[in-house]
Amino acid sequence: MAQIIDYGQFAERLRQQQGRPRWELLDAVQREWGYEDPGGEPVASRWGGENSGYGIDESLPIPAALAEWWDSPVNSFSFRPRLYWTHTQWPPSIWVDEYGERDSVEDPYEDAEDDTISDPARADGLPKDNPLLPPDAPDRRICIFMSEYQYCNQWGYLAAEASHPDPRVLVSTGGGWQLQSRSLSEFFLQLALERLPGTYGWTLKVRRADVEAAPAVVERLTASYRELGLLPWQELGCDALMYGGPDALIAHGRGPGAGFALVIHGRTREALLQVVETLGIAWTEEDVNPPSEVPEPLEVLGPFALADGDTDDRGRWRWRVESTGISPAAATAPAALHALPDRTATTTATALDEDGTLAAAGDAEGRVHVWESTAEVVADGPSAAVSKSLHRAPVTALACVRPDDAHRAVVSGDAHGVLRYWRTDRDPRPLPFDRRRTAVTALTASCLATGPAVACAWADGLVRIWDLGSGAVARLPLGTGITDMVLESDGTLYVTGQSGRPVALRLDTARLWPHRELQLRLDDVDWGSYWSARGPAHAVPGLIGKVASDHKKTAMDAVHDLYRLLVSKSSGLTAAAPAVPFLAELMTDPDNRARPTLLLLIADIADCDSAENRTAVRAVLPALRHLHDDPLPSIKWAAAELEKHCALRPGEE
Repeated sequence: MAQIIDYGQFAERLRQQQGRPRWELLDAVQREWGYEDPGGEPVASRWGGENSGYGIDESLPIPAALAEWWDSPVNSFSFRPRLYWTHTQWPPSIWVDEYGERDSVEDPYEDAEDDTISDPARADGLPKDNPLLPPDAPDRRICIFMSEYQYCNQWGYLAAEASHPDPRVLVSTGGGWQLQSRSLSEFFLQLALERLPGTYGWTLKVRRADVEAAPAVVERLTASYRELGLLPWQELGCDALMYGGPDALIAHGRGPGAGFALVIHGRTREALLQVVETLGIAWTEEDVNPPSEVPEPLEVLGPFALADGDTDDRGRWRWRVESTGISPAAATAPAALHALPDRTATTTATALDEDGTLAAAGDAEGRVHVWESTAEVVADGPSAAVSKSLHRAPVTALACVRPDDAHRAVVSGDAHGVLRYWRTDRDPRPLPFDRRRTAVTALTASCLATGPAVACAWADGLVRIWDLGSGAVARLPLGTGITDMVLESDGTLYVTGQSGRPVALRLDTARLWPHRELQLRLDDVDWGSYWSARGPAHAVPGLIGKVASDHKKTAMDAVHDLYRLLVSKSSGLTAAAPAVPFLAELMTDPDNRARPTLLLLIADIADCDSAENRTAVRAVLPALRHLHDDPLPSIKWAAAELEKHCALRPGEE
């Protein structure tokens, strides 16, 4: 985050937003705090809301801004709803107050005998003395489109303003309905400012009692920082007014529901501590909460440049340079695909499969177009193009692959680093195949002796190679400037850099994917029949596979997630015992990036109140005893814990 954003100037940015594209400022703010488009399709749809409606008046229009927000690619809620912890309602449901026209909408809570509203919450509508509407306004209903996670608050707009393109947003509070935002678009901007900094920024919270004991803190806040120009946030009775400074936001909670009088967020640790110093707040390191999500760092590599005989730097070569300057044989398209339909001038990438019966093209708008030709249709030429909008950035690379004898697929990459996988006989996978924070520069695929494989290069010089059958992936930091790759069925990977001279790398697939067989064996276990701390153990095999990752954070995060699923003092968990042999196998790999924590996981599984767990761990103990002599003290200590937990207990033989 080299550029400093002064949120003390945010009110001016808000003013300048008038007349500009409706979601431009929301997009900018999300990016400033670290949110990145994850690629793929939204995981939350407008129709998937959990908020139980009170009835829908289909005669009311839906404001254009609300429909636009759901359709917008910058709607971070639809891609990452857990950032927000809210429920949505589509179409908006009707909240009818005791003064409203209840007969115009079927009321499931209405008592037919006495014509009263049996749900007391429904009488908490917009009374005639509320200044948001004139006393004689005939329609006092509120259209609810979103609720706080536990339904303590709801947000809606006036039914009388439903025809407005961007109406005001109201919030339900203990004191009745209040104005929350001057428009729907401003509300979603404010909601993002309330939610995202807590995930992507550095945070320090100051309790109410501490601020009340030092009132000068608030005086320094108002003297040193400017309001953002947004209305006070009323969720859960916090009545929080937000201030801004260089790379920092400060929420001053003034209401009785504010558990913390001040919540300070910084885009950097330095920005956070500058606010703390300015306000004169006493703090310790334990008070500072780092971001809960940190993007995977990019590689720092030099240009791709290899010579004959070069190998990787692992000591056990996964690849070796066989030759330089020799180009691979190009795939030849059969007659059926020679006369493909004209592609537009926006075409940015093309690909052909190994036998020349599948062709694909990508364009600058993120669309992927596919033509197929089979023995049955050779006489008629290729199929009509099938097109899908898979990317929100220009397509930069494509590869065609056969996942099995009966099917064909296309893998596409874009300028934002997103990979998508599309088997042509079904809809594309909704989630990205992979994603990194730099552009995809090359893609290739082939069927090796081990099965179908895909290789991708990104602009920072990292190459990943997947075995599609097992999901195993190898990480090769080869260098920047890779412009093309060709993977051949004999396991040779031709890589071309800025010099234009292809370099032939001979891949050793056994060393490239050392845990490929383990991952295939994971698929043979019926994990859904076992129980974890969070229900059926469907997530366990995927996490074990991630423990094998050579990316340290990925491996460590997977071990921590397995702890939450497999380690418990309560009875009834059955997933740990079948997981133990796989975990022990990964522990014997000296290149594993999570070994100390992984060994402790195995030891703690033995310490659970389960004879099955202890039996499973004791069975692998002989293969792990050599770790008592490991050079890492943390491994030695974990090995001692493992031995202790495997000792016989009273009553055991």
